[in-house]
Amino acid sequence: MFNARITNGEKMGTKLKMTSKIATTTLAIAGLMVVGTVGANASSEAPTTNAANTIAPGATGDVGATILNKWGTAATGELTLFLTAPSHSTFPLNQVWGSDFIQGEQETGSKTEFTNCTRSDDLKSMTCKGAITLPAAGNQKYSGMRFTTPIAVDPTAPAGTTFTDGEFNMTNSLKNSTGSEISGGRTGLQYKTPAAAAIPVAADPMAADPVAAVPVAAVPVVDPIVGLGAGVVIAGAGAAVALNRRRRVVAAS
Repeated sequence: MFNARITNGEKMGTKLKMTSKIATTTLAIAGLMVVGTVGANASSEAPTTNAANTIAPGATGDVGATILNKWGTAATGELTLFLTAPSHSTFPLNQVWGSDFIQGEQETGSKTEFTNCTRSDDLKSMTCKGAITLPAAGNQKYSGMRFTTPIAVDPTAPAGTTFTDGEFNMTNSLKNSTGSEISGGRTGLQYKTPAAAAIPVAADPMAADPVAAVPVAAVPVVDPIVGLGAGVVIAGAGAAVALNRRRRVVAAS
């Protein structure tokens, strides 16, 4: 009887081991299925804000955002962009440019990716639609696209200020079942104005010119009428002297 109990215990242990192996195998298969699903339908990274360019008041410069693809297949999308210009700026053109890059190195020149965008009446917002493909990332590198669009800064924009209240909102209506997708997302648009130029202070001309700093003796001011009268008196006296001299010469003759 005792031996029979041991045999039954061994059987139960064997069943438990088999059950554990089956459960482990099932979990491993499920894990592979999950990994396969993620790899087959991967998404690009959410957009990030481009660095703020310095744009002077009254001038034009670029703002934008960047999206990255870290997968080995190209990512595609039917994108819609909702853009809002930062404070003290407007959108002078209804276009958005894009440039491809791999691991930070630009692969192609900037080209127009969105044309005929719709702008608001005040040119403060813009909506764009278009099909985009991000290049595949390979050899453990990443790829991406840098989007830019120009803004016109108001002449009255404060100097030495960074404006970060613009918006880049991207949605994707294309859902891939076998390839990578471009992920939607929201980020900012920003720029900064240069610091105000220092206003030069005019130097004191008296302090700069040592000759001018020397005091000049005061010259008495003569009343022109008095001066004229004095001149007449002097002239008359001179004429009288001359006349007396002439009389003397004649008398001597």
